[in-house]
Amino acid sequence: MEQLLFSIIIPIYNAENNISKMIKRLKKIDGEDYEIILVNDGSFDRTRQILENLTIKDKRFHVFTTKNQGPGLARNYGLKRSSGKYILFFDSDDTLNENILEDYRELLKKNPDTDLIISSFTFRSRSEERIVSEKNYVVEGKKYTTQQDFFDDIYYLMNKQMMYVVWNKCYRNDLIANKNIQFENYQSCEDRIFNLEYFKHCERVVLNKKIEYFYEFDGGKGITNKYHDKKFESFKKFYKLTNQILEERNEEGVASLFLKGVTSVLFSIIQNDEFSTTQKKEILQKILDDEDILKAKRIAIADTKIKRLTKFLYNSPSTVFVALLHIGSFVETKMPGIMAFFKRVY
Repeated sequence: MEQLLFSIIIPIYNAENNISKMIKRLKKIDGEDYEIILVNDGSFDRTRQILENLTIKDKRFHVFTTKNQGPGLARNYGLKRSSGKYILFFDSDDTLNENILEDYRELLKKNPDTDLIISSFTFRSRSEERIVSEKNYVVEGKKYTTQQDFFDDIYYLMNKQMMYVVWNKCYRNDLIANKNIQFENYQSCEDRIFNLEYFKHCERVVLNKKIEYFYEFDGGKGITNKYHDKKFESFKKFYKLTNQILEERNEEGVASLFLKGVTSVLFSIIQNDEFSTTQKKEILQKILDDEDILKAKRIAIADTKIKRLTKFLYNSPSTVFVALLHIGSFVETKMPGIMAFFKRVY
């Protein structure tokens, strides 16, 4: 039997209210050369029943249920059971271009030696099921044929928000398997670290200017807004790994991106109701005193207004900065449109 061309892997957790929409979109994708691996990550609502009912008669779908481990380990579980030549990762609550596989087939036909496809996407901010803002992140059509050329542009592509996530990319399954690339057991930043480990082995990379994915951001509800014990640790690892891969190129720019990411960590601490006010102060201060933060806030580039503001805030007295963080945290949860604007212009 000929190998399938694509495996689409989707981690799913307590998605009874939206997973049927994603399944319906997936069924509209043309072709028989792909499989869809749905990993029910320990949901305790009706997710499993909905998945089985909607896919039971469609051989393209494979439903697995595991104990709850987070999206990264759920994706690892899916990878072990995938048979496609290329891998795509989607999230259960987003929207995709129904022609995505058709577009990827065409790109791979023209570029059969491709290690990675990076596609344009749309960032939508929602509040109570209403779209409050929308922005397209578009790359120009381009092909890299050497790792050096690709690495020279990684910081540029990071600034364009193209490099962090996994759902706008198409990966080689054999490269993932042969290099034993896996998602680490983090609840945040695991996709960034996975990508960097994958980038180490890429030489032939295609940038796809077509918008293939629509990311649905709901301020205050996503997993990226929640606090986890290893959240700051994961951003530190991403920061160090980026500098290692780039061999300190664009170090000042990477520092500014690190501070941006850490700000989300600080927000999640403030929003965590399990901590007392005293505990929050202690945890925030420990992070602000971290040696990587101290270096990053000193060298971070300030080539835009928002980056200058971020650097200024991190270099402000900690009491002032923490007070402003509380204001920012309120804006993030109560005014997602405003926060989405800052995320877009950073």
